[in-house]
Amino acid sequence: MKQYPYLLFLSIILIQCTKTVSTDPEVDPKIAPPGDEIRTYIFGHSLLKHDFEVDPPTPSDETSVPHWFVEFADSADIGYQVSGQYGFLPQHAMLPPTAQWGFDNVESPWDSDFQEFSEADFNSVLITAANFIQYKKAHEPYDGDASYTSPLASTLQITDWLVSQEPGIDIYIYENWPDMAAYISAFPPPNSEVDNYHEITQNEFHNWWVEYQDSLVAARPEQNIKMIPVGPIIAKLLVETPICEITFDALYEDDAPHGRPTIYFLAAMITYMGMTEEKGPANYVVPDIIDPLVRDNYQLLVDSTWAALSRFNFDDGASRVW
Repeated sequence: MKQYPYLLFLSIILIQCTKTVSTDPEVDPKIAPPGDEIRTYIFGHSLLKHDFEVDPPTPSDETSVPHWFVEFADSADIGYQVSGQYGFLPQHAMLPPTAQWGFDNVESPWDSDFQEFSEADFNSVLITAANFIQYKKAHEPYDGDASYTSPLASTLQITDWLVSQEPGIDIYIYENWPDMAAYISAFPPPNSEVDNYHEITQNEFHNWWVEYQDSLVAARPEQNIKMIPVGPIIAKLLVETPICEITFDALYEDDAPHGRPTIYFLAAMITYMGMTEEKGPANYVVPDIIDPLVRDNYQLLVDSTWAALSRFNFDDGASRVW
């Protein structure tokens, strides 16, 4: 993704591939009754749905979160339909939205050419910010053509419109992962720079998103604004579990960084658990297109993700996710 100038971090932090991570759940999973249906609209970009063909090309939409989300949902007997659009927050705030996305394996609940948004009966929405703007606070104006607004102001425009259309809708902030270009000297990068990137994802980058959610909740306490820390949990799994042995080229296509199917699979697993308040289904069979280390350690990854989500709380102990 195109980036603005970043603050450069001078220290390189080396992280050991420890293959150990806390998996003790702190919250009991919610058991959703069969027949539950999730109807989601996504204000997204290519870290949720990457359309460009990778090498080797994928047979379907494997470089997207909804492709894998519906597989988890089907295994748990939960209905899932999704519509969405590309853009960054200033563009997404040009409402009403226009459904642009389609998937081979997921139904869309909305045809924006012929229906009002409220007719689709969405019960949840995912919103994500760009991954190259974290050098400024969320309340500060964008640089360039969008200087008339800020990430915070644009998001509030979107959420205010959403609750006017669907009162009580669940709003999830999808925390992605940072643009890698500012932190590497070459592509593919050396292991020390990859380790540093994962450290930044879990710290400086993550802190921006926490402050962003705090500001949203403070401005609109009556809205149900949650956040799923997708990027930091992926980074944690890639450092502290056996999938740290996956080669860089099996995970990322470029320094944006757009992922290969395994990255979007992990992102969907985390998103599914965040939105359903359930663990990834134990009966799910990970397909061969996903790296074998993920397939071999699926249950460990689910348990580790559950533990991380369970600990992601506000200062008063209330969940930031659920």
